[in-house]
Amino acid sequence: MGSIFYDEPMQVLQGGQITLHCMFETYIGSGQAAPASDVTITITAAANGATGTPVPQTSADVTSNDSVTWNYTYACAADQATGDYLVTWAGTVDGTVQTWQSTVSVYAIPTGSPAPGVYATVAQYRNETGDQATPVSRVEVMLRKATRVIDHHTMGAVYEHTPNGMPSAAVVIQAFMQATCAQAEFMIADNDPTGVKRQYTSTSMGGVSLTRAPGTTGMPFPPLAPEAAMILHTAGVLGVAVLSDW
Repeated sequence: MGSIFYDEPMQVLQGGQITLHCMFETYIGSGQAAPASDVTITITAAANGATGTPVPQTSADVTSNDSVTWNYTYACAADQATGDYLVTWAGTVDGTVQTWQSTVSVYAIPTGSPAPGVYATVAQYRNETGDQATPVSRVEVMLRKATRVIDHHTMGAVYEHTPNGMPSAAVVIQAFMQATCAQAEFMIADNDPTGVKRQYTSTSMGGVSLTRAPGTTGMPFPPLAPEAAMILHTAGVLGVAVLSDW
């Protein structure tokens, strides 16, 4: 795919959007960037059964700051058929037309998706954690709180999202859902949703005494669950392990 480069993975939900990129070269395979003119993009159905032409060949909304790297934000229609689509860039370099191709996959919005502002549903929490005992009302509260914790710890991460701020790439949705479930499970077990108990080094109730580790006492922000941290780190969306883009 030469100098096609993009935010892995090349996935977009129906009704979502993704920014596509292409860098032209002095000649195909040279690896040396070069300015191009008359740049167009076309998005057509690939050979896996997807139908329709979501973006006929166009130069409209194709932008560049340096005439070398070109960008196009593909707004996927809500009713666009799911499947793989072929992205074709064309541009003229020193009188020669170069063509570069890649693939973008359109996915349906997962059934049972959480409401905007919450990255996981109660059903997803049950499935991920196996916790069938915690009441629904408590799980719902913890999922909202866990979502805010995930938001805090992913500040600085860059990924494609819907207009209401929810991630739009399937793999990112999955990572945020799993991390939120792990965080909610951790917070339920920790049983300190307001952070009050962390202000004390020792507590006692019903004959049971607990002493908190020094590092967790008086923390200004809720701690990130170890499993949630692992999921987000692996996905590349922790503030300390950010991929260039999604």
